[in-house]
Amino acid sequence: MENPNYYAIIPANVRYDKRLRANEKLLYGEITSLSSKDGECWASNSYFAGLYDVVPSAISKWIKDLEKYGYISVEYIKRENTKEIEKRTIKLKDVVTNVNTGSHKCIRGYSQNLKENNTSINNKKEKEEAFKKIIEFYENNITLITPFVLEDIDKFLKVDNLEEDLIIEVMKEAVSRNKRNWKYISTILVNCVDNNIKTAKQFRISQEEFKSNKNQSNKKEQKKEEEIEYKECEMTEEEYFRKLRGEKDV
Repeated sequence: MENPNYYAIIPANVRYDKRLRANEKLLYGEITSLSSKDGECWASNSYFAGLYDVVPSAISKWIKDLEKYGYISVEYIKRENTKEIEKRTIKLKDVVTNVNTGSHKCIRGYSQNLKENNTSINNKKEKEEAFKKIIEFYENNITLITPFVLEDIDKFLKVDNLEEDLIIEVMKEAVSRNKRNWKYISTILVNCVDNNIKTAKQFRISQEEFKSNKNQSNKKEQKKEEEIEYKECEMTEEEYFRKLRGEKDV
């Protein structure tokens, strides 16, 4: 498929929304470029999938997230007397200026004060620096990075708000265990998200607690085995041989 050469618009409130993946922001821009003067887009998932070289189900997920966070609404028109969808319309919730047609679509909440803008810019720079360090460590110690891994790292940083030092610490853990693959690393990171672990320090503390609990459990099991062994031997030599001969206790 030949890529379009028209402009797209991604306003600040979309660009800096940490809940959105990078590709979801790009898709929003694509929708603005295809929207009519009323802010409506009729392109299919297959069309978008061809543009971004992904499966249609990925586009479906991106659209759901854009709808979930209030940037678009989706309407379906079914064929009369059937459940078959005849047409889907994606509508921009807010309005932007379409540079391709000159029509106007106004964006609510686009203007922010200077302090907020500066904070956003600084946070963005920090995230970009963190992103570069993570990529550098991954490619030096794991393997060449793929777009899938890049997108996952971006989500862990911007959506889940995990710190750069935590992600690198988990990668070090994977290297030390000779588990040099993203599946192993991402499983640990998901567990960190579930347990509200955001930094390398918190991760190390949780690891120590786990090891401590495991050692305590092992000690209890060992003590239990020693007690059982002691009780089994708690008899005189005469009683022992009487047991062997099957004689009853006197």
